[in-house]
Amino acid sequence: MTHSYYVVMQDFDRIGLEAVVQPEITRREVISRLRTREYKNVEFIHFICDGTVTDVTEEIEREAAVLEDAA
Repeated sequence: MTHSYYVVMQDFDRIGLEAVVQPEITRREVISRLRTREYKNVEFIHFICDGTVTDVTEEIEREAAVLEDAA
């Protein structure tokens, strides 16, 4: 069984950093939350799959921006 999830790290200035880790959130949902600004001041987005960490920040932010421009 493959375990995978996204980690979205947000910077809240004086309050500090907060990681959003919800295994049920899909890539599509992460992109949607970026587009609606639910996720703001994102420091990084990591995709974790079977213990391997991949930094997907740029590609997901780019995809969110492309979708936003098309809307």
